[in-house]
Amino acid sequence: MDIKQAKEEIRRTVLAYTERDALGALRIPMVRQRPLLLMGPPGVGKTAIFYQLAQELGVNLVSYTMTHHTRQSALGLPVLREKTFGGKSFTATEYTMRESKKPAFQPAFYFWMRSTASRKR
Repeated sequence: MDIKQAKEEIRRTVLAYTERDALGALRIPMVRQRPLLLMGPPGVGKTAIFYQLAQELGVNLVSYTMTHHTRQSALGLPVLREKTFGGKSFTATEYTMRESKKPAFQPAFYFWMRSTASRKR
């Protein structure tokens, strides 16, 4: 599959995930939806495709680069903590150690989502 085909496949998936019935309910419930993962060599435009489509389709995007989980960046052991977002309780991963003064990724990610997430479901 080339990058153009990947973009079209992602577009179709996002449209299917956001399609609503006459009553406004999602046709594919959120519990049945899965994250989208695009794999390939660096520099071919994988992340750019997602940013373009998010803008074109008017959806929120959370982008996560797997290179953050290389052996070199794995400092400390993950621990699970209970967090509350939007009135619901979730289990979030935190790390026991951090790189220099950078915030640990997972908690920062959840707090960012909490402050910017769309409330539309």
